[in-house]
Order: sequence, then C-alpha cells, then structure tokens
Amino acid sequence: MKSLKHAYQQVQQTTKAPELYGDYWFNSAPLSIAAAHGQNVLLFFWNYSSPASLRLLPLMKEWWSTYTELGLLCIGIHSPEFSFAANPKKVEEFLKKHSVEFPNVSDNDRLIAGAYRVSQFPTLVLISGNGNIYDVVSESFSVSRLERSIQYLLRQSGFFGELPMLQSIESERSWEESAIELSTGYIHGSLGNTEGYSPELAAEYRDPGIYVEGKFYAHGIWRADRNAIHYEGEPNEGYLICTSAGENIDVLVGSNEKNSLRMRTDEAQLHVEQMGQDVKLDAKGNSVVSVWEPQFFSLFHATSKEHHAVKFIPGNAGMTFYKFSLFTSHHEQDVDHPIHNN
Repeated sequence: MKSLKHAYQQVQQTTKAPELYGDYWFNSAPLSIAAAHGQNVLLFFWNYSSPASLRLLPLMKEWWSTYTELGLLCIGIHSPEFSFAANPKKVEEFLKKHSVEFPNVSDNDRLIAGAYRVSQFPTLVLISGNGNIYDVVSESFSVSRLERSIQYLLRQSGFFGELPMLQSIESERSWEESAIELSTGYIHGSLGNTEGYSPELAAEYRDPGIYVEGKFYAHGIWRADRNAIHYEGEPNEGYLICTSAGENIDVLVGSNEKNSLRMRTDEAQLHVEQMGQDVKLDAKGNSVVSVWEPQFFSLFHATSKEHHAVKFIPGNAGMTFYKFSLFTSHHEQDVDHPIHNN
C-alpha cells in the first residue's frame, strides 16, 4: 500500500493570521480574525469541485457541531477552481443541499488563500486565541493529530470541561485512499492522444486503442479550453476514455442543457456491480446518467484490480468534462503499464 505523504508544517506561533476579506458570506454575517480575539479558529480552505474537499467535508461538519460550544470557531473558505463554482447562488445551493451550517466565505479570486499561502485544497489552518497561526495541514495528513491540536488549544484557552472522544479516528482510513486527478484542460496536459491539444479550437481526435494510466483519451470532435474539454461532435459518436487499474472513477461534468452520458467498459455494457451510485439503467440496458449543471458523478466502481478502459459517451454536443478523479484504498501506481483495447 502506498504510504501516506505527510504534507503539513508547524508554523511559528508568532505568525499573525491575515484577515478574511472575501466576496460573499454564507450562514453568517461577515467575520474577522480580529473580532475573534481570544477564540480559537479553524479555517477550512476548500471548494465543492474538489473530491478531496468533499471527502473531508463530513468531518468538518462533525467538528463544527462538536467544538463550537467549546470555543472553536469554524469558517469555510470556498476558493473555486472553476468559474461555475464562483457563482454565489451555486455555492449557497450546495451548502443547503449538503446541510453545511458553519460560516463560509467565498474567495473567488483566492486572495485569502494567497494571504495564507494556500495552494492545495483542502487545507486546514488552525489559529490560536491570540490571533497567531498555530498549525497548517494539507493533502494527506493525520486528521486525528489535528483534532488533538484543537483540543490542546481549547485547554490552553481555559476550557476545563470534559473533552469529547476524537471524532476523526474513524475518518483516518478515508485519507489512506490514493487519489489521482486528471484535469482535462490544456494547461494540465492530461490528454494522451498523439494529436495533442489545439487550445480553444475544435479538433478531431482518433481513439488510439492503446492507453497508459495517468492519461485520458478523446475520440471525435472536441474543443479544449484552459480548464475543460467540450464535446462538439454528432450525438453518440464521440467519447472520452479513462483507464482504471482497480480505481473507482468519479467525473466532474456538466452540460449547457439537459444531456445524457452513457458508459461502457472494454466495449461492453457495465455490469451492475461496476455502476457508480449515480448510474442508472435505461430501457435498452445502457448505463447512463443525466447531466446538466456541473457536478461530480460517481460513475464507475472497480470490483477488482483488473485493468479496464472505461468509455464516457455524450448523448449530444454541449457536454463539458472538467476532471476525472480515480481513487482506491489500496492503489499502487503503475503508469508505464499500457492497456490494449481489443
């Protein structure tokens, strides 16, 4: 099993926490670090198009529910990766849909993230009652270690009651997942076709029939912009291929109108046990999902460590793919192992 990469740094307690100058506030009137003097603060830098952020979000909700009354102020800093996620109405809809009740502020230009030197999402910043940064953790990390730091600061701030059991112990295994994210835009370079990208121009691609892990492949007419790739071909003729070597596949995808996305694996219909939780069977036995506004869909569930080529077929033009997220609890990378589509 791939070992965890600890990506945290203990920050000197003399480092003052920058203020929170954001765009829109949700679930609260505007808050400030200065006004929170004497109270410990946990900042959650995230965005709703980040799979890792979404995996951590339930734990953040638990911490907010558990520690607010004990003196911890939890604030989400929503720093969008894609333009659609900068729309405050969409953020508000997401927060309501997922019952996120702790305060959040939108950081559309990532000014707050820049002030805190945050470049990876999610990142958690723990601020002590004197307004100094106490700890910063990101990527794969020991969430139970961070919760112990929270409890330590609460004690330092004068809380003498009984502290709860660590909420994060059961969450550790979620951070043992090895995740691979393949962003589709031309600034990311994850396209595996020999034709390469034609930035901002529609181009015709051919399925090479041989695939390498860590890349996605296109067939048909597609147009790539900086952060996404758009289908501009005829109905049901084009597709993208992403390979799985035992990973589950979630896809961030949207459409300019209601559209259908069909899945196949190794030129066959998905078995029921391979269908992600968002996939349904249509009247013809096809594995499909209805797509409109951009969101992550659970589309392929790996049932073994066998290699598969999973094909994603838009029903009509206008579908946009932003990112593939491949994850498993016991993944070993083997990027040089090719997959042949026979």
